[in-house]
Amino acid sequence: MDNSYRTGKYNFLSLSKKVLLLIGTMFVLGFAYSANAQRLLKGKDNSKSTKTTATSTKALPVDTLRKNNLDSLGKKGTKTVPDSLKKPDELETTVQYMAEDSTIMDTEKQIVYLYGDAKVTYGNISLQADFIKLNWAINQVDAHGTMDSTTKKVKGKPVFKQGSDEYNADEIKYNFKSRKALIQGIVTQQGEGYVQGKKVKKDDEDNLYIRNAIYTTCNLAQPHFHINASKIKIVGKKEIVAGPFHVELNNIPLPIGLPFGFFPYRPPQESGTSGILMPTYGEEPSGRGFYLRDGGYYFAISPNIGVRATGEIYANGSWGLGANSQYVKRYRYSGNFNLQYRKGISADESTLNPTVRNDFSIQWSHSPQSRGNSSFSASVNVVSNSYNQYNSFVTSNYTSNATNSSVQYSKNFGQTIRTGASMNISQNTTTKEITSAINYNFGLNQIQPFKKKKAVTERLIDQFRFGLDFTGSTSITNKVALDNRSYLSLPYTVYRRVDPTDTDLNKPVTVTNSTSTNLERDGVIGFNFANLGTILSKGQTKMQYSIPISLPNIKLGRYINLTPGMSLSGNVYTRKYNYQFLNFNNYATSDSLRRLGAVKIDTTNGSFIDYQYAFTMSMNTRLYGTLNFKNFGRLAGIRHVMTPSVSVSYTPDFTDTKYGFYQDVVLTNSSTGKKDTLRISSFNPTLTNVGSRSGGINFSLNNTIEAKVKAKSDTAAKEFEKITIIDNLSLSTNYNFFATKYKLAPVSFGATSRVKKFDVNIGGTLDPYVYQVNSNYGSVGEQLDEYMFSTGKGLANLSAFNMSVSKSFKPGGNKPKTSANGTEGQMKQINRNIDSYVDWSVPWEFQFSYQYNYAKRGLAPAVTVSAVTFSGSVKMTEKWDFKVQSGYDFINKGVSLTNISIHRDLHCWEMQFNWTPAASPLYGRGGSYSFDLRVKSSLLQELKLSRRRSFYDSGGF
Repeated sequence: MDNSYRTGKYNFLSLSKKVLLLIGTMFVLGFAYSANAQRLLKGKDNSKSTKTTATSTKALPVDTLRKNNLDSLGKKGTKTVPDSLKKPDELETTVQYMAEDSTIMDTEKQIVYLYGDAKVTYGNISLQADFIKLNWAINQVDAHGTMDSTTKKVKGKPVFKQGSDEYNADEIKYNFKSRKALIQGIVTQQGEGYVQGKKVKKDDEDNLYIRNAIYTTCNLAQPHFHINASKIKIVGKKEIVAGPFHVELNNIPLPIGLPFGFFPYRPPQESGTSGILMPTYGEEPSGRGFYLRDGGYYFAISPNIGVRATGEIYANGSWGLGANSQYVKRYRYSGNFNLQYRKGISADESTLNPTVRNDFSIQWSHSPQSRGNSSFSASVNVVSNSYNQYNSFVTSNYTSNATNSSVQYSKNFGQTIRTGASMNISQNTTTKEITSAINYNFGLNQIQPFKKKKAVTERLIDQFRFGLDFTGSTSITNKVALDNRSYLSLPYTVYRRVDPTDTDLNKPVTVTNSTSTNLERDGVIGFNFANLGTILSKGQTKMQYSIPISLPNIKLGRYINLTPGMSLSGNVYTRKYNYQFLNFNNYATSDSLRRLGAVKIDTTNGSFIDYQYAFTMSMNTRLYGTLNFKNFGRLAGIRHVMTPSVSVSYTPDFTDTKYGFYQDVVLTNSSTGKKDTLRISSFNPTLTNVGSRSGGINFSLNNTIEAKVKAKSDTAAKEFEKITIIDNLSLSTNYNFFATKYKLAPVSFGATSRVKKFDVNIGGTLDPYVYQVNSNYGSVGEQLDEYMFSTGKGLANLSAFNMSVSKSFKPGGNKPKTSANGTEGQMKQINRNIDSYVDWSVPWEFQFSYQYNYAKRGLAPAVTVSAVTFSGSVKMTEKWDFKVQSGYDFINKGVSLTNISIHRDLHCWEMQFNWTPAASPLYGRGGSYSFDLRVKSSLLQELKLSRRRSFYDSGGF
């Protein structure tokens, strides 16, 4: 039986009056009969499509002649003909209803009663309950649960949904036309919070007015804590406003309350939520006094970018502002920009004129994802000289005096040409030295110029390949001259003006904010517009080029490869130095020093080129040895692979003056008073070495040992499996034919292996030379040009040895974390800082590493390091997490940096305790601890209890 009705006026076909009278009589009889009540079969879906006007008081019958209700094939239709007389206040869409148990219709009163898992749908609004009454006369729906005769509990309480909003209640009355509702006993989630109330009114703008309400971020029916308010208003999807309220913990009222409350929220969205950032508070007892830090506002601009604007203020008048922005473009790039400004005032109360510092910090990081043939990345870190000292609370930044910034761009053209450019800025906050450089490079991958494209066989000359690597840099610095210490480190005296007041050569090469830089001592001037001309005039441009050449590979027999090679490289300079020795030094402080003379340095600007070339020839092969076993347990065989390699090289001595890259300067020896000849680089006054041509033979031997074992099970996919016993056991050394002494270099050895999933690394050096006692060489002694094996003292001394053993225990491996509830940017943040989060899916993990180092030079006593470090975490229960990090130094018999952390999940709260009982005594840092008990939700993040002690200030409750 079709239960679809339609109210309004019909346009009937032109029929005879008799037919109309007959149809009208049948309809009246049917209407009177159905008013007594009609039972429908259980489980049948009874949908009602309705168009109701304000003047409609009863439903009209269905026209059996309408084609849209029943076609010629007997199929039901849902299409309705628009009513030309429809009024503007009628319903905008159809109302559909169904019930699992039964449906009773009172057609006279236009009321439908739905029993058992009933549901009514109107557009984006749906209502589910065990009982629903649908009144068409007033366009109202009433819903409530029913008493279960078995459990004596109410079942099927109403659930009202409108879009993404959901309301659980004891009873609901809703009017389709006015869009207003009256709700009893509501429970609804708004953002991260939950609101419960006894009596609620909902207006047509989706605002909720709640009496005797509670607000909490705990999702339990009886929350662990809540805010109890006499009235709460939920304004659309923007905020929650509460009247006078107080806090209750586990239903115990606390003496904490306010006359009103404001809780901004927004529904979950990709871009996050904008809102207020509450500041942290504490005290710097020996610094700026009481403070409020990191308070401000977060702007969720879009799913791709967010901005965090914060500020801070101190009791002594210091203040600061900052802005931090994170951005991400899916599959393209991600980055972070941070700008900070601080105005600091001296905390010394006895100072009448306190020192004022203006500090700033600019940080920018940009990371692209590999895509296409070009990329851009940046890592910028620029700070004022005193920013880290007074404003950084990170230990590594607090103790660091150097910052570096770089911006890179690269682009490849096809498979052959590659280009790139970068800009680097380095800064030393102690010496005030700033260096900025622009770097550029051009590369040509190796090509085969003689190879024919359609050649069937390869000729020997086809293997000839060459490439090109060209790099250059243009740099400027405010260190326009060598500092006093650099001059004193040179093996010759420079004819220059010396600062007569600088008598203490051990004092730091630095200046205070109140004094100017001493150019003669430091060589550093202020990096500002006033000195820009001087800085630019001292700028340097340097370029390097390299032409790698690969000659054809020659096969000797069947197993030996012979590969000749040649390389050509050099530099391009814009400045060249000329050295002249003056017999009398007018700037010396005594007559005896004046008579020793000094070297005068003259600078010539222009373009100057040097070059270096070398020849090599290498020969290598591979040897295999196999040992098979029968009836030797699971071991079926062992294979040993040896890869010996021998190479010969030759490089001329480009420090020879005949090439024009170095100059010989005859000067007076300050110790003997005799004339000596010193060779100085024409392009760098600090390079004074006398080189020599080099040519020799290099030897290396690599070994790999593998075992072939039978599978443990007969049903295994493979009958045998391969196990690596020694991954790489290597020996290497070289012999220089042109060296005046010590022609044989020390022998280096190393080995890597994985034993029972333990990573083992071993390395060392063997010194073949004899040492004898000589007081001029200290405890090391004098190294003789004699081999130990030639004097009967053995083969070699172990001069260095290192060994490390490490292991990581973690069920499930170290796979990146994924979640359907997090955005791509959020999961990247978690995986980049995985140690800052608690992973409850892993019950435990443990890592340890043992390190042993041995070093012995000549006859000097050996220096050893033996230490073990470990870290681990144990999730004792689903809610408890325990972490520890520590180590032990066996040589110094002391504990290294130790940190203990305990985390407790308290459902809607969390507790975190960190304790560092042993820390580095450097920079005055001792042990520290912190304790935090806070609400998880970001909405109530300032509802917390904190206590901490650290190396830079003193916190409080």
